[in-house]
Amino acid sequence: MVDLRSYILPTCLALLIHGAVLLLLSTHWIDHAEPRRNTPRHIQAQMIELNALAQRQAEQEQAAQEKARQQAAAKERERRERERALAEKRQQELQRKKAEAEAKRKAEQAAERKRQEALARKREAEQKRQAELAARKKAEAEARKRKAEEQARKAEEQARREAEALARQEAERREQQAAAEKELQQALERERQAREQAQAAARQASQAVIGDIRGYIQAVLQDSWRIPSTARNGMEAVVAIHFLPSGEVDQAYIDTSSGNAAFDNSAVQAVYRVQTFPRIAEVDPILFERRLRKLLVKFRPEGLRW
Repeated sequence: MVDLRSYILPTCLALLIHGAVLLLLSTHWIDHAEPRRNTPRHIQAQMIELNALAQRQAEQEQAAQEKARQQAAAKERERRERERALAEKRQQELQRKKAEAEAKRKAEQAAERKRQEALARKREAEQKRQAELAARKKAEAEARKRKAEEQARKAEEQARREAEALARQEAERREQQAAAEKELQQALERERQAREQAQAAARQASQAVIGDIRGYIQAVLQDSWRIPSTARNGMEAVVAIHFLPSGEVDQAYIDTSSGNAAFDNSAVQAVYRVQTFPRIAEVDPILFERRLRKLLVKFRPEGLRW
């Protein structure tokens, strides 16, 4: 390859020479651009041989180029010499690597043969061991099978005996359960009968108490009622009475009117006139809530009714 740096110095010299020539010529041109009218003076001028200067410059450039070509040729020869030496070195390195690879391959082949021989011996030993192990396992399996069959026979016999015992126990349990159920049914029947009898007695007692209390309330209201003169047979006013547990009247109002305001008002006033029925406080609270908390009393001129 040509070294471009060898052309830099001649190129710079040529540029400097051309610049000097142009500078001289421009000065001469500038002096003739505007001729002065002053009195002419004697000027001593020195002429420069431009052709000789250009020839010398061309010779210098040619010499510089020749020198550059010679330097480039020398560098090219050096480069080729280096490449040849490098190629020889690479060839030697390649041969060395091939020899090393061949030696390594032979060593690996020898090692692989040894490894294969060792594996073959190991496989043979393993096959022998596996055969012995299979024979031992087979013998153990047969022994376990005989033992399992014996245990199964014993377990089956034990299960049969246990099943028979369980069947007997189950029969006895069913008999006992049937007897217990029968006894329970009888007890429940006796309890039901006793409960019905108690309920009947309680109903009778409640009816008696309610009947007695109603008779008491009816008698008290009959005494308290002031029948108006406008009352006529056939009239009927139904009064709703709400009691407190103490027997006091909480409220009283007409539930069904007779159609006569004076008759209705007299019935309500009869209730408020009494205000308290002491015997109601003696009644059982549950019975009071069910039967006496609210009563409907029919007021008729011929007497009170429920």
